[in-house]
Amino acid sequence: MTDFIFHHIDKRLPQGAPGVVPVLMYGSTPPQQRTASIGGPVRSAVRRLGVSVSERAHDLLTVAMAVTAADTFADRGEAPDGWSRDLRLQIPLANPAPWVPLRTLLEEALRFLSGDQWTFEFLRGGPQRPALQRRGNRIRLRGHDGACLFSGGLDSAVGVLDLLAAGRRPVLVSHSYRCDAERQERVWAQLPERVSRFAANANPQSKLGIANDVQMRTRSFNFIAYGVLVAATLAQHRMAVAPVDLFVPENGLIALNPPLTTRRIGALSTRTTHPHFLKLMQRLLDLLEIPVRISNPYALRTKGEMIRGCADHSTLAQVAHDTVSCGKWKRPRKQCGKCVPCLIRRASFHASGMADRTPYDPVSQNLAAVLPMGEAADDLMAMVLAARQLPTANIARWVPLSGPLPMDRAERDALLDVARRGMAEVRAYLTSIGLI
Repeated sequence: MTDFIFHHIDKRLPQGAPGVVPVLMYGSTPPQQRTASIGGPVRSAVRRLGVSVSERAHDLLTVAMAVTAADTFADRGEAPDGWSRDLRLQIPLANPAPWVPLRTLLEEALRFLSGDQWTFEFLRGGPQRPALQRRGNRIRLRGHDGACLFSGGLDSAVGVLDLLAAGRRPVLVSHSYRCDAERQERVWAQLPERVSRFAANANPQSKLGIANDVQMRTRSFNFIAYGVLVAATLAQHRMAVAPVDLFVPENGLIALNPPLTTRRIGALSTRTTHPHFLKLMQRLLDLLEIPVRISNPYALRTKGEMIRGCADHSTLAQVAHDTVSCGKWKRPRKQCGKCVPCLIRRASFHASGMADRTPYDPVSQNLAAVLPMGEAADDLMAMVLAARQLPTANIARWVPLSGPLPMDRAERDALLDVARRGMAEVRAYLTSIGLI
């Protein structure tokens, strides 16, 4: 069990005792040994909005910073089963009252997302909304009608291009991790219309003497919190009656992410945009009375169908090779070409007929040569095995292994079908290169 105790930015932290991690909230660096910090750059990004942000959405952001810190600084390797951690968070908020009755819902959502046991305690005296930046490089909200998560990936590029083609003007919301920021800015600069972008890096830092956990299963909770802050602030200043849209563009197969092998069941397969998680997040927002509507417009489309159906093919063809789908590219800064997201990406280009000009790692240009590489070929082998079994697979039993599906028969069947079509794209691609 690890206890995380979060402190306001202007308080000095005590050094952590065994099993206790003091974290400076919205701090740039840990103030002393055996402490940590989170969210310094996020504070600056919020100030750049230049308007007073929604208090409840800002408290959600504070909770997300705390969750990110716990997910980063608690080593899974020290959990009794080597995976599921017991995490207790003591978080001061500007207004904890609406959060207290929602602890169970929040803990359920995060348990589903990360596979950990979460316990929250909410206290008074938390970080207030930051002072406004009156001058300089401010983020313009006027003229925008929603928010869209913008990772720099292929799905998010299709998402924003479709929105622009439909006459929408979303604020783009990005996790600007060091390796991702350059690609996000490159794609953003090539869009046919200039729209604003909110970008921030949670920047977890520690002097705890331990390695950070790199799995980051809760990253989508943080990402959505950024988007909710922007969308809720738009609603507040537009005095909107209807909720403001927060778009989460993700193809249906990746969103469901059914386990390719029995070793990947549960949170061992990421659930970042699983429909069940998005449903839990929407319920949380509704109970907090935050006027934001989360939607994934591509929940029922494969990645190949997204490319083929994009409303702005000329721009997509221009920017697609600059987008990043790889789950392992941050270390070599090159898309590996053989992880699950890369394989689905390659299959989607094959299915859509659009040329794939992505500069993958040269090692994976010939995937047949990758197969004998042992652990380095783990994702490829799992994908080949799953694709081979597709014609006889029991889709109705397989897909729910990653998480609950809707009880409504039509909704459930539609999700099962998009998983089947997505895997059919992968099977067709692997067959085309002689692996099936």
